[in-house]
Formats: sequence, C-alpha cells, structure tokens
Amino acid sequence: MKRSICADVSRKNVPDDPAGTADASSKGHCENGLFPSLRTLPSGIFAVSFFGLFLGISTTMVYSQLGMFLKNELNASEAVVGFIDGVVEFIAFVCRVGSGILSDYLSERKLILYIGCSLTLIARPLFAMAATPLMVVLTQSLERLGNGFQATPRDALIADLSREAERGRSYGFSRSLKTIGSFLGTPVAILIMYLSCDNYRTVFFCATIPVVISFFCLMKVKTPRDLVHKAEETERKIHNPFRRRYLKSLDLVFWKILILAFLFEMGHFAESLLPIYGSNFLSKTTSGAVSMFISTGQVCCSFPIGLYADRFGRGRFIKVCMIMMILANVCFLSASSIAFVYAGAFLWGGQMTAVQGLFLSIICGKVDEHLRATAIGVYYLTIGSAYFISSMLAGQIWTTWGSDYAFMYSIFFSCLGLITFRMFIPKKYEYADRSR
Repeated sequence: MKRSICADVSRKNVPDDPAGTADASSKGHCENGLFPSLRTLPSGIFAVSFFGLFLGISTTMVYSQLGMFLKNELNASEAVVGFIDGVVEFIAFVCRVGSGILSDYLSERKLILYIGCSLTLIARPLFAMAATPLMVVLTQSLERLGNGFQATPRDALIADLSREAERGRSYGFSRSLKTIGSFLGTPVAILIMYLSCDNYRTVFFCATIPVVISFFCLMKVKTPRDLVHKAEETERKIHNPFRRRYLKSLDLVFWKILILAFLFEMGHFAESLLPIYGSNFLSKTTSGAVSMFISTGQVCCSFPIGLYADRFGRGRFIKVCMIMMILANVCFLSASSIAFVYAGAFLWGGQMTAVQGLFLSIICGKVDEHLRATAIGVYYLTIGSAYFISSMLAGQIWTTWGSDYAFMYSIFFSCLGLITFRMFIPKKYEYADRSR
C-alpha cells in the first residue's frame, strides 16, 4: 500500500508530537512570553532553522553588494538591476513548483534540500568571476535554481514537523533565524569590503564558507521519515499526490488566497535597489547597511508576528503587514536623512518574511497534507510572477522618473491588497481558532 511521509507520520502522531514535546506544549500554551513559546517548538524546527541561518549569511553577503557591483563595476543601470533581479527570482519561484511536486511525489524532502544546497555552493565562486551583466544573470540563475530546489521542501518540512496550532510561530521562528543570518551577512560583507579595499569579488568568494557549514546543519535535520519505525522503511516511497480526493482541497478559497498574495507582492520590487537608494546618504562601502536594516526588521518581526497571529488570527496580521509596507514606502518618500531610509528598510523587511509565513500557514492548513509541498510551490510561483513583473516595472519607473515614483507604485499595490482583503480571505482565517 502506497503512503506518503505525511500519511506515515500522521498515523504515528509524529506531526502532533514530532519531538516528544506534548507535555511542554500543553504547558507552553499557558505561557504568554516570546521565549517560553520557543520551548514548545519541535527540535527539528531548530535544525531546519540553523540550516537557513547559514544560507542566509551567504546569500546576504552576495546580494547586499550585488546591486552596487553591477552598477559600479559592470556599469548596469537601475533598470537593468531591477530586470536581472526580477528574471532570476522568477526562475527560482518556477523551480519551487517543480521541487514541491517532486517532494510530494517521492515523499522525500531532505534529498532535494541537498541538491539545492549543492547548486548554491557551485554558484558562489562564479559570481566572483563574472565580467559582464550576462554572466551575472547566468550565475544568479544557477544560484536561484538552487534556492528554488531547497525553499519549498524546507517549508513543507516545517509544516510536517509542526502542529497546526503552532505553525505560524514555527514559520516565524525559522524565518527569524534565517534572517539573523541575513543580518550577520551584511556586516561581514562590509568588513570584507573594508579589508579588501572595496573588492566585491573577494566578498563573493568568502560567501562559499557559510554554504559549506549549512551542509553540516542539514545532516542534523531529522525528517518525519527518520522518526517513523524502521519496519515501515521497506514500504514504497513513490506516492501519487494528485488523486481526486487530494485535489479537492485546491478549491476556490485556495485560489482567492493566491490572488491576494499576488496583488500584495506586486508592491514588492527588487531589494537590490534599496542599497542604491541608500547610497544617496552613505558611501559606496557602507551603503550595504540598508540591507542590514532589512534583515533586522525580519529578525525582530517574523517570530512575534507569527506567534501572535497563531493566538489572535493570521488574517488580521496579514493586514498589519500590508500597513507596515505602506509605512515603509512613506519613510522612503519622506527621507531627509539616513534615519528615514533605515526606518523604511526595517519596516520593509519586517513585513516581507512575516507575511509569507502567514500565507504559508493558512495554505498548509487549507490543502491536503499530500499536496502540501505542491501548494507551497504554486504559492511561490504566484508571488514570483508578481515579483518579476514588479521588479521590471519599478526598475523602469526608477530609471525614467526617479525613486519617488517607484515607491508610490509600491504604495498603490499595498493599498489595493488592503482594500481587497475582505474579498479574498474568508472571515474564519481572520480570527484564531480557539478550539485548537
């Protein structure tokens, strides 16, 4: 009889208590603090999160400097920077669909994570050897291909390991730890820039080291398949997730959620443009500090928003994130000093990963567990398409009319998402389920 990871684990109650934390969880529900809530998370969540932390360090070391590298060394315009970022991110999001389907079909998460991490490792030194924008596009495409292979199985694995009532905080914690890595990656890159006399290529070479460390973290991840009885390991891995009874969960509500995610993501354009904007107030060496404040916002906001969304309603906090995005753009528009830029970057980063965690939490609770990774992949394709369009439009607007109009463009779509929220998110997702 064919069964998926999720089916095996569900029968063994692994998702309900994947790390033997049932007693701690029941106690944790009575504790209201942020740190006591961490004790209720399964140990597997921590292993996956540290894997993301070191990848975050490496990624931010590259991307905090890549926009300035393209502009200063390869003479690319802001429109080209936005176009490149949009194209390669779209490639990554397309790959997330394929990796999600493969993950569900093979009932295997960890192997695909290894493949994605390997592609990222190969791409890192290639950035340092790039001599033209085209070479950057090809290298970045390979790197984003690796990102696409590891992102969807990782998010599906978090859902596999966590309880429904704690899924928001599980995603929030994982993304917070990942962005602690992003936070650390920026000052490391700035330090290397300083020591190497503004040599971008040295930064790109050094970015390979955290990827190697992430491999060792991945070895410590205990997947649900690792937690089931050995006697069940002889059963077939291959499982067809596209059965009619599973596909029923991809109903009209699911597609409405994706429409709302698409509209809101249209307000997010290439982050590589924000350090360029910060260079109006900072030197070439320190303009990457804007990326550090984006990461700071992610670290400070992702877990608290996920935690309180579990308690008071995920839909409510999606609206909070939309408001944060509007305020971020207002800070950029009214910037008279670097403090406004830092505030805008903080709010931009704070809502960016938090809202993705909230959408993922709703989707994982909505769709059948056999289609979990596939649904996550479709979600990523949806927001990736929006990001691709938005980055090209905003980059062109930025080059033609200036940065202010790009930020006003972002405000428009953030307000549109806020206005249409009620049409696409059912009321039951706006409030917490007190019966859980």
